[in-house]
Amino acid sequence: MQFKALLIDAYRQLSAAKLFWVTVGISALVVVSFGSISFNTEGISIGFGAYQIESEQLREGSPWARGLYIGIFSSLLVNIWLAWIATILALISTCSIFPEFVHSGSIELTISKPIGRLKLFFSKYLVSLLFVIMQVAIFCTGIFFCVGFRIGEWNPMIFAAIPVVATFFSYLFAICVLIGIVTRSGITALLITGVFWMLLWTIQTSETILNRFVTQQIVDIERFDEGIITATEELDKIKSVSSEDIRISKLEKRIESFQDNSEEAAELLAELNMWHTPTSWVLALSPKTAQTIGLLDRWLSDPDGFDIAAIMSGDMREFEGEELEEFDPTTRNARERETMRRMRDDYENRPLFYVIGTSLLFEGFILGLASWYFCRKDF
Repeated sequence: MQFKALLIDAYRQLSAAKLFWVTVGISALVVVSFGSISFNTEGISIGFGAYQIESEQLREGSPWARGLYIGIFSSLLVNIWLAWIATILALISTCSIFPEFVHSGSIELTISKPIGRLKLFFSKYLVSLLFVIMQVAIFCTGIFFCVGFRIGEWNPMIFAAIPVVATFFSYLFAICVLIGIVTRSGITALLITGVFWMLLWTIQTSETILNRFVTQQIVDIERFDEGIITATEELDKIKSVSSEDIRISKLEKRIESFQDNSEEAAELLAELNMWHTPTSWVLALSPKTAQTIGLLDRWLSDPDGFDIAAIMSGDMREFEGEELEEFDPTTRNARERETMRRMRDDYENRPLFYVIGTSLLFEGFILGLASWYFCRKDF
């Protein structure tokens, strides 16, 4: 009954703000737009048949069609709508819940009832998150039926977006609650939460960029060393036949160039590690918003590579039964492809404890401070 009373109170507060229902309405429009995309024997149909794009790969029944449709949801709609726009609207909707709750004249009536302050705090916190869960659940239900009717895949993993987005939002809402209780100002809580969110984005972006440079130098060193070994073996074979072969000087110059490039990459790697290591530690201790949202794309992507990333990069080809073209692994393009592959494997193979577990530990610390202040404060 106590939890129900808090739920009703929060519902009235959010309904009065109207922003909750505005967000639900926009989510419905996004779902309808997503559902307007379909596939037929000729290609892609957009706007319920208003536009037609002919494509041999992106047609009904093609694995590329599945990769594109699922990718639009997991890579675009989740990252742009749920993880940014809807989250901002949700923060605006909920930032005033705790400040108004602890405002003089509002909390006295609640704490006078037979309910502990700690229970009261976490009940209010969970009730606030419940409305975010409701929004995402409505959105995912619409997406589930769109995917089912459009590509014939009734995938329950789509609903994994509900806990993923709710967890992502809780990282930010914990900061909003702490600041809101201390300052009793919804605007201040919203602004500081926004600054904290941008700080997290800066940390994660910096780690990604540095990690790419570090991985690139490691790949370069490995490929240059492989090139040295291959060229040396070839040089020895040529010398065993003739010491006056014109290819000898070219191979010697190539080996020397590989050695110089490998040494330069090793020096740069040592400098980059001085920045990447502390940045990665800071990231490990902070909420990983981007990687949390990225879990959904990891779980829904096609294991055979038929996904939106391959489509966007122009690599729309059948993977099975193809012979790989021979190429020089020391070329710049080959090294860049290997770098991106290792980067993708690195982030996709990071365990859930690192992505979510450490983030929840940070959130627990913030909520511990907020609940301690809430219990100790004489309102």
